[in-house]
Amino acid sequence: MRVIGEFYNRLARPQVVAGIVAVLLVTISFSAPPTITKPIQAASVPVIQPIEPRVEGLAITPPVDCSRVACLALTFDDGPSHEVTPKILHILDMHNVRATFFLIGMHVSGNEALVRRIHDSGHEIGNHSWSHRNLTELSPEGIESDIARAQIAITAAGVPAPRLFRAPYGAINPMVRSHVSLTIVSWNIDPEDWRADSPQEVIDHVLENAKPGAIVDLHDIHEVTSEALDPLLTILEKKYMLVTVSQLLNLSSGQPGIFYSR
Repeated sequence: MRVIGEFYNRLARPQVVAGIVAVLLVTISFSAPPTITKPIQAASVPVIQPIEPRVEGLAITPPVDCSRVACLALTFDDGPSHEVTPKILHILDMHNVRATFFLIGMHVSGNEALVRRIHDSGHEIGNHSWSHRNLTELSPEGIESDIARAQIAITAAGVPAPRLFRAPYGAINPMVRSHVSLTIVSWNIDPEDWRADSPQEVIDHVLENAKPGAIVDLHDIHEVTSEALDPLLTILEKKYMLVTVSQLLNLSSGQPGIFYSR
């Protein structure tokens, strides 16, 4: 028993314990399978192919240089209208045409999904005031408030803040102009679709006055406009690239001024 006790006492000595541990570590290092780090091959990395932007099943209209190409911009005022605007959007999509919609703020309520559809279809959205009042009859504070209310309503629908503004009735004076922080867009072709008796009247007026750089003022609240649009586009697109106002004028964000055409 004394011999066994002395054996265990020797095993308990620090230098003996250290030696045993060292032997065990060496044994494990030789007996364990080696860890192999495999280099990543280029072929094993998935390649993500770029996806072509799509809009309502159609390719987004590529950039156009309207200083070299005959362009014309169609604009639609006073919407959104839950009855007429969807028909206008459908026809524009059929022709793969992008336009500019100047919305009245008070018409956005209840039509938020339609506002998002306008934006998601690749069209441009502008501010057309809150209630379509003649701004020249308002105070400076009234002008700013009216435009701001429309801006808030449009962005609350879930689309980017408009950077273009169209004055109701095209009524602009120095006071109005000095209190509008957005780029002001007017027009130089007005087929007066709001009082046309037939679609053909609208078509004839636009075709008689169409020219490169023109801005056409239409309204997406009248059935006669939606009825005129398909045959009008069929003729116009043979001669012109139909683009948004910003494409036509090559506008930068916040660009000052008032524009009637290119």
